[in-house]
Amino acid sequence: MTNLWNRIGRRASFETDRILKSNRYYNWYVFCRRLSNEMEQTIMPHYTQEGNHEKVCGSEVVVIHNGWTESGGLADRLRGIVSTFLLCKEIGRDFRIMFTHPFPLEMFLQPNTYDWRIHEENVRFSLSQASPVFLEIGSESRWQSIEQKKFLRKHITEACEKQVHVYTNALFAYHENFSEVFHELFKPSERLQHSIDRELTTLGKDYVSVSARFVGALGDFDDTVDVDVLPTDKKEWLLNVCMTEIEKIHTMHPEATLLVNSDSNTFLQRAQQLPYVHIISGTIIHLDVIKNKTEEVYETYEKTFLDFFMIANAKCIYRLTGKWVRPSGFPYAASLINGRPFHSIDFTFQPR
Repeated sequence: MTNLWNRIGRRASFETDRILKSNRYYNWYVFCRRLSNEMEQTIMPHYTQEGNHEKVCGSEVVVIHNGWTESGGLADRLRGIVSTFLLCKEIGRDFRIMFTHPFPLEMFLQPNTYDWRIHEENVRFSLSQASPVFLEIGSESRWQSIEQKKFLRKHITEACEKQVHVYTNALFAYHENFSEVFHELFKPSERLQHSIDRELTTLGKDYVSVSARFVGALGDFDDTVDVDVLPTDKKEWLLNVCMTEIEKIHTMHPEATLLVNSDSNTFLQRAQQLPYVHIISGTIIHLDVIKNKTEEVYETYEKTFLDFFMIANAKCIYRLTGKWVRPSGFPYAASLINGRPFHSIDFTFQPR
C-alpha cells in the first residue's frame, strides 16, 4: 500500500510540475528569480567594507541605484522606489533613496512631503550592518504583484537590526495608491519644473499623448535589449503603419495637439511632419546605456524626465504596440501619476 501511495504521489507531483511549467506566470517567476540571482552575484562582491557604524534597531530601508548593476529605465526605477516606500509606510520603517547613477536623482526630482535623502557615507556596505535584497519582477500580473510584496515584506521585516538595501523594480504599487505615494515622495526640481511649464504653455491643457517604443528596430537607439535592425523596406512599412495609427488618434481628438514620444528620433521626425503633432527636443537615451557625451549631465537626461511628466499631464494617453513596437511601461507609469486614461493600441498588420 505504501508503494502504491508513493507512485500516486509521484504521478501527482509530475502532473503538478507539468501544469506549472505550462503556466506563463510560473515561467515568468523562474525567469525573474534567475535575473534576481544574476543581480545578486554582480552586487554582492561590493559588500566588503568593514563595519564602521553602530547597529541600530529599526534602521533605514534604502533603495539603491548606484551603477553596480543595470536598473532599467526611468519607469522601472520609479515603480520599484514607490512600491518599496509604500511597503515601508505599512510596516513602519524609515525609507531612503540612494540614486547616484547615472546622475543624482535630486537633479530632477526633489523630496515633496517625505524627505527620502541620505548621505552616501551613511549607507553601510558591510554585511554585518546591511542586508541586501534583490527582486527583479517577472510578469505584470496581479499574482506576481502580490508575490513581490510578500517577498519584500519578509526580507525587510526579518532584518530589523540592519540597514536594508533594496535593489528592485517591483510594481505592486501600480495596483495600489501609486499616484498618492508618488506625489508624497517627489516633486520636479525647479529647473525641470521650468521646462514643464514651458511645454505646458505651448501645448495647453487639452493635449493628447501618443508613445511608441521601437527599442532598436529602426537602428537609431541603443538599448539594453538586443534587437535586429530592420531592413529599409520594413522600416518604411513600420513608420507608415505608425503614422496611420497617429492619424486615427487625431480623428478621435480633432481639436487636440498630439504630443508624440518615442525612443526613435527617426519616428519622431516623421511624426513631426503632421501639423497637429508636437515633439519635445532633447537627447533620447536609456538610463542604463552610458556614453561619453559632450553635453552636461542635466541636458543629457532632461528629455527623459520631461517626456515622463508631459505624458502624465496629458488629458488622455495612448501607447502603440505591434510588430516591432514594444509595449513600453513608460507611458503607463506616467498615466498613473495623475490618474489619466490610458489606452494601448495594438495594430496587427503584417508587412508584405
